[in-house]
Amino acid sequence: MWNKKKNWYPRYINGSTLRSELYTKEIIEGTSLVHKEHSQIGFAYESSKISEQRQLINSSQNVFYLKVKVLSESHLVILICHPRRFRSLPLIGNALDILKNNNEFVTFAYKTLMEYGPIATYTLPGFGRFVTVNDPESLEHVMKGNFDCYVKGDILYKILYDFLGDGIFNASGDNWRMQRKLFSHLFNVKNFREIICVVFEEETKKVLAILDKLAESGEPCDLQDLFYRFTLDSFGKITFGLDFKCLTNPDEPVKFAQSFDFVQGELGKRLQNGFWNITELFTKEGRRLPEECKYLTEFSYQIIKDRRNDPETTKKPTDILNLFMNAKYDNGEILTDIQLRDVILNFIIAGRDTTAQALSWMMYNLMVNPSIEEKLVKEVNSLLSDEEQIPNYDTVKQFQYTQATFYETLRLHPVVPNNFRVCLHDDVLPNGTPIYAGELVNWSSWAAGRDERLWGKDAKIFNPERFLNSEDGLKPSQYKFTSFNCGPRLCLGQSFATIEAIMLATAALRKYKFELLPDQKSPPDFKISLTLPMKKPLLVKVNHR
Repeated sequence: MWNKKKNWYPRYINGSTLRSELYTKEIIEGTSLVHKEHSQIGFAYESSKISEQRQLINSSQNVFYLKVKVLSESHLVILICHPRRFRSLPLIGNALDILKNNNEFVTFAYKTLMEYGPIATYTLPGFGRFVTVNDPESLEHVMKGNFDCYVKGDILYKILYDFLGDGIFNASGDNWRMQRKLFSHLFNVKNFREIICVVFEEETKKVLAILDKLAESGEPCDLQDLFYRFTLDSFGKITFGLDFKCLTNPDEPVKFAQSFDFVQGELGKRLQNGFWNITELFTKEGRRLPEECKYLTEFSYQIIKDRRNDPETTKKPTDILNLFMNAKYDNGEILTDIQLRDVILNFIIAGRDTTAQALSWMMYNLMVNPSIEEKLVKEVNSLLSDEEQIPNYDTVKQFQYTQATFYETLRLHPVVPNNFRVCLHDDVLPNGTPIYAGELVNWSSWAAGRDERLWGKDAKIFNPERFLNSEDGLKPSQYKFTSFNCGPRLCLGQSFATIEAIMLATAALRKYKFELLPDQKSPPDFKISLTLPMKKPLLVKVNHR
């Protein structure tokens, strides 16, 4: 369990000069006032012990010194630890450190966590200074305690705007609050039962039919591709009532899916390139990006226009678009076409790729851990009757081992592996680390999911039972298990994704056994994107049980 009392002082990778300030905390009738005064950076001491600590420091072979202003007994002096600095290169900061990790930010984040601890700082060209917060206490402060201080910011907003617009995943402040409230109101049990689960069941049956043919023919199956087709067909119907027919006509390319995948990949590259707005002018992919974004926008507008031209269709709550077209904000305003376009694309990115990738990683982990697969199948057989092929909304909650397996998959393979926020005004983390206005705070679910300080010595081992045997069970602390984000921005689709994954996984694993092809790389590589897709097909052989 994480020891909150232990201070993890920041280690600095970059060699740039850190502004040094002394924070004093004045206690007045139970209130706290934080003051900043110029000082050197050192350790934290109570004022009554400053003199003896100064003697200790002066007598030691310390590489830095402490300059302290003596304050009254009513003050607590908070000084920030300044460990040795690691060199970085002018202009490019720590960009080479990421390149050394095959240009994979998640690998860089994990190595940084292992070498420098949960709180560290580095710089990247075009972005500036980052402070990592991979411990639960600091993350709770950022995402809950001082929530309004940390926002998406202009950097992330501009990176994602061409695709996500002002949708819920790219919004901050009042705009985000309005959307969050509206989404929360529409994601109720009635809509889950009558819209979402009905579609999931229909599409799951189509997947089972495909797997049945593959088991008979012996042809290899790309599970990741199959899951992408399943989720796109599902979310096409759920979002705007359109059947892309990815499952029934797999050889027919779907332009929407091609554009969607391309845009996601390119925006993922932007997150690692502070000068993307310049470099994209000189690359074929960069020049293609606006065209694909335009196609997705026009596609969305055409669907909205068709609904507007046929008012009768919007009266029936048959899909998410209809629900939002009939919804109103608290001020009585309805959503504009631009806002509806943002709803469509934000909703699909939230559910289509993330769930498909989570299912892919889950099936991979089961194939390489046969004893875990055996336990899961045993649970499925004990809960599903002979007549019941697929769990429904009411029974899906009974599959606790399956849910634990899904969560364990997301612990090690979070589909949103990295997150960022921008600090609006100067702040101090609970352990005393200063964050200055305009600096970026980031955390890595990928790195934290492998941290032995959080998950024990077996942190890198796939073990679903950790979610059943622990004190928190299937409701772990959202600041420790961050795969669904945390705080007020906790993922609204957590139940959505969990239900979809359990419905398909249990139905498929009850009837079929999957085996990795002999030449399949294990573990699979992943590629740069906004999410965590496998780099190559997940090729398997399908057998009847």
